[in-house]
Amino acid sequence: MTPGTGSARRSLAVLPTPLHPAPRLSEELGTEVWLKRDDMTGLGLGGNKARPAQFLLDDARERGADHLVTGGGPASNWVLLAALGARRRGLRVEAVLFGDGRGPEPGCLRLLRRLPGVRITFTGEAERSSVDPLLEKRAEEVRKRGGVPYVAERGGASPTGALGYARAVSEINGQLAEREVEMGTVWLAAGSCGTQAGLVAGHSFTGTAKRRITGVSVHRPVAECRRRIAGISEAALDLLPAAPGGRPPVEWEVLDGLRPDPERVRAAVRLMADTEGIFLDDEFGGPALAMLAERAGEAAGPVLFLVTGGAPGLFNGGPDDGHG
Repeated sequence: MTPGTGSARRSLAVLPTPLHPAPRLSEELGTEVWLKRDDMTGLGLGGNKARPAQFLLDDARERGADHLVTGGGPASNWVLLAALGARRRGLRVEAVLFGDGRGPEPGCLRLLRRLPGVRITFTGEAERSSVDPLLEKRAEEVRKRGGVPYVAERGGASPTGALGYARAVSEINGQLAEREVEMGTVWLAAGSCGTQAGLVAGHSFTGTAKRRITGVSVHRPVAECRRRIAGISEAALDLLPAAPGGRPPVEWEVLDGLRPDPERVRAAVRLMADTEGIFLDDEFGGPALAMLAERAGEAAGPVLFLVTGGAPGLFNGGPDDGHG
């Protein structure tokens, strides 16, 4: 399965997503910024997870699966988009979420509950990792019922899922070539690390080695992110045809965004809305932009900022929802 495969009939995302300059944001940050609008992928309320879902569900179909088994957090846009994509393909869904399901429901969970053909199980534990051992248990239950499960890791962060963003590199390169822009840095939030791993693999596969790919870790320690990106990107490249020029090394890094200053995140969210009319979420986009605002002078420009989505999280509400 290569980044160029997949027919329009089976496509989950509306591609290519827009890429456009952000003039007022650039003026505020003091460096040229372009926005890759993967909040506009068209599946559900949009978001970057539509790209890995495409390849994982294609793989599930090829393996004859009739159930998707995956998991994450109650506010996971991955689980929501993967479930929507699976239902669109006619698969039933086993969704495993960490926590106990008590308290206010985040937007993603409220929407997920509305989907027929989706069964939700809570782990009863607060740790994200509590999801992983239950995935295979749910898969075994599906087998006992006579079904064929397909297990997808949290965030779709696997070599197959990473092909979604390996493919996106050619899309980005084509858009930049049309505009005669040479991008110096790609900047994004890194959660499960599959998106950054896919970008690293895609830049190597296409021979686009001049760009630096900077991820801001929002869920995992930096060392763990680095290990995951290196491992997933290498394994994703193994799924692709051998490139005539080999696999040139790609410059990438992970910055620590685990405990961002809440006020800086809120300021970054307000800045993007005020300058470019785009809402960022507080968990991924906000921290990533806050870090870019802090280090804009160090990033080789122009900078491509990946808007990863997360629209359901904008409506979680609460005493301070971070968007005031």
